[in-house]
Amino acid sequence: MVTKRQLGIFLSIIAALALLWIGVIDRIGMGEWGGFGPLQRIGLFGAAAVLAVGLILIRIGNRPA
Repeated sequence: MVTKRQLGIFLSIIAALALLWIGVIDRIGMGEWGGFGPLQRIGLFGAAAVLAVGLILIRIGNRPA
């Protein structure tokens, strides 16, 4: 059975990788805009929201998800 802590760890790792990838995409210059484009901002805010949910789930503990 999956616990809320395990689910939170999984979501946090995925969100952290997404945030890292968004930074890498900007550094290597993919896309047409200089700097952060609108889709990168949407991805950034979405990944930050998933990271926040993951951290909340980690704090809840070992109850079943």
